[in-house]
Amino acid sequence: MKFYLAQCPLKLLLFKPWYALNSTLQQSGIPVTAHTYLTLKPFKTRGARFIFCNYHRSASASSMKSNLSLPLLSLRRKVSRLSLFHKISYSVSTLKEKLILSPPHTSFRLDHQHKVGIPQFRTFAYLDSFIPRSPSEWNHLPAYLVSISSINFFFKDSITSHFCLFDCLSDCFLSC
Repeated sequence: MKFYLAQCPLKLLLFKPWYALNSTLQQSGIPVTAHTYLTLKPFKTRGARFIFCNYHRSASASSMKSNLSLPLLSLRRKVSRLSLFHKISYSVSTLKEKLILSPPHTSFRLDHQHKVGIPQFRTFAYLDSFIPRSPSEWNHLPAYLVSISSINFFFKDSITSHFCLFDCLSDCFLSC
């Protein structure tokens, strides 16, 4: 197919899975080194140039990337982590029994009914991994989000819009 003739929305639709794969590779637990960063940065630049069909060397790739308004890497990582945790807690009972602990204490005033326990590790190597990080983020979500029991894209869309709204509100308060 001649993708260079396609419109920008179609190109963005084609590029988003590769962009998500890029974020997953960075989240895989491998520390981001200068070499990894320098390898992934041109990937995003080429993607932005492909979407806008602007390959001129004087064109600003960073302005093209900002015009795409793709979510930040940290937000995409957080959403994918919480989506996986949601799938484990609502659909995979064998993993739920092994990975998700019951909370030691639940405050009816401060916590939601789906609060989970956070496992303790003795080394710093596991401190930033999926298991201790996801339950902590899960416990800080509002009750209306964690009570969504459907395992479709509704949870992922809801949580993305929640964090985008939260970021927009915090930017508004910081600019005041």
